[in-house]
Amino acid sequence: MKILHTNFHRGWGGQSNRILVVSRELSQRGHEVVIAAPRGSKLVRRAKNEGIRTFEEVQFARGFRPHRMGRDIIGLRGLFRREGFDIIHTHGSQDSWSTSFALIGIRPRPFVIRTKHNMFPIRDHLFNRWLYSRATDRIVCISRAIRDYCGEKPYLRSKNTALIPSAVNPARFREGKGEKIRGELGLKECYVSGITGRLRPEKGHVFLFDAFSRIAEQVPDMVLLVVGTGSLDGELREKAHSLGLEKRILFTGFRRDIPDILAGLDLFIMPSVSEGLGTAILEAGASGLPIIASRVGGIPDIVEQGETGLLVPPGDPALLAEAVLSLYHDRDLAGRLGNAARLRVESRFSEKMLGEKTESLYRECMELSKG
Repeated sequence: MKILHTNFHRGWGGQSNRILVVSRELSQRGHEVVIAAPRGSKLVRRAKNEGIRTFEEVQFARGFRPHRMGRDIIGLRGLFRREGFDIIHTHGSQDSWSTSFALIGIRPRPFVIRTKHNMFPIRDHLFNRWLYSRATDRIVCISRAIRDYCGEKPYLRSKNTALIPSAVNPARFREGKGEKIRGELGLKECYVSGITGRLRPEKGHVFLFDAFSRIAEQVPDMVLLVVGTGSLDGELREKAHSLGLEKRILFTGFRRDIPDILAGLDLFIMPSVSEGLGTAILEAGASGLPIIASRVGGIPDIVEQGETGLLVPPGDPALLAEAVLSLYHDRDLAGRLGNAARLRVESRFSEKMLGEKTESLYRECMELSKG
């Protein structure tokens, strides 16, 4: 099969990572894969490093930008006519709109699939109804919560949705060198809790900081490692300072050595207020870490209360602090939760399974298009 993936993000996150993993898996299975994304984006750079073809003559600009969208549509139409894709798989709003308009009048029309990566609401206006029901043939949902949400939309028929969770490579996270990170950051004698991912409002960092201000009073040897970059970087650093915790809340910025970072943690915390599934949680589970996370979105697909971690209500610093302290004081329970989380990720969320399920969906679509 000849397959095109599209993505508008310029930075790196769970969505970009999933596209790269799927593209790699499909390429290894003998399919021809191209990724269309903005020039200079991290996805383009990493795809090139792995020998995956890219198309960079698109901007997929946020907001209503008719001139830029027009250029994208013209470029995509030329690409579609030259390449003759069997499957076009979109992953976000901007690239989905440009792709859908570019496909108008293209014959034969490729099968169009859209992955919904998050719990952000779909506004029920006429244009979205056209985009999701007429311009798109299948919707891939990365968690049960997203699938259930899509099922509530009358124009998204359940038979046109598929549940395919995101994935990680468990072997990569068994090789982390925690002592290296602890030595680098001067944390050899500390109990290290941490969160990885983009610094954005939906990740709930502000609630974690408020919880940590309660914890710090009771546990003098605990530090909080904040790994990642994003729009809230400055605001969060200022909040840590205002709480008097600038020496206990440590910002690492963007790091490529996530397996080493996770291997250096004692506890992983993800207090999101919205989460499609949670790639960062999958990575923490693959590392065998005990996990505390919010009961939102797709997180309960990974974290089962009392079995593979602890779940707390979103936006509640008091209950979050209570959960953190419970695992700090009960190291045996923390160890059992971490081991169970590792087994769950290895058995249900491997990259191989993601590739197999995606390929199976594509083959099903190809059979339908022939019929």
